[in-house]
Amino acid sequence: MKKILFIISFYLLFSCSKKHKEYDVFGIIKKINKDQKTIIVDHDSIPGFMMPMVMPFNFQNKKDIIGIDIGDSVKFRLVLTKKNSYGTNFIKLGSVSLEYSEDDFWEDEEFSQKNIGDFISDVNLVDINDGDIYLSSLNKKFKFISFIFTRCPIPNMCPAVVIKNGVLANNFRRNKDIELIMVSFDYIYDSPEILKEFYGKSINKYENWKVWSSQNKVSDLYTLSSEIGCQFWGIEENNIGHNLRSALIGPNMELLKIWEGDEWLAKNVTRDIKDYMKIMK
Repeated sequence: MKKILFIISFYLLFSCSKKHKEYDVFGIIKKINKDQKTIIVDHDSIPGFMMPMVMPFNFQNKKDIIGIDIGDSVKFRLVLTKKNSYGTNFIKLGSVSLEYSEDDFWEDEEFSQKNIGDFISDVNLVDINDGDIYLSSLNKKFKFISFIFTRCPIPNMCPAVVIKNGVLANNFRRNKDIELIMVSFDYIYDSPEILKEFYGKSINKYENWKVWSSQNKVSDLYTLSSEIGCQFWGIEENNIGHNLRSALIGPNMELLKIWEGDEWLAKNVTRDIKDYMKIMK
């Protein structure tokens, strides 16, 4: 398996001779957000590109989805540029009855989201050297946590989160009061060995950048992700869906701030973290 470094992870998807790539996608519409111009699709395998997943796709204009509704079976064209992706040419093929909701699990009171100012539970995950590690082992430090999985190929989703964490790691490379932790929620495929193969050479350049596996730690993963508000589903069905969310946790395990989606900028997060460090000195 080809090792992937964060600094080039966007560009492995594209040949040097093309500005973008396009794929036909078939799937079922699960949610539509016209204001944010996103549409969640439970899609089939995209040959040569992606396994089945439930995930959001951007669209450029509200006119693109006229006549498209939740539960519709659709075909559309996925356009991938070096820095973004979007769907176009949506065609309704039919309608189906949705039998489940990915939100059902997350309504369980055992796995509920914390509010800003609440304390995050201690959890036990696995580092890339296959060693158990507790979140509390990093107490006395600020902890910036993001969620990823290695098989996510959309450039403005997990690969973008990895690159932004790399920028943060570089910005704080001389600061010993912050740890940047990427947690994989693919508890079946993303073993410590896989994570080390993908990210080891990149994170080894920085003492403050970590990536943790959740393999055999499902309960701890659910606890951490739900308290922060990261949702994922379909791991065991190999039909993965997820949102994007990052969080800053204080030295005393207090939840300080949450960043939703993929729109946050590393320079702004750097500024916010430095502000919290000054306030909580």
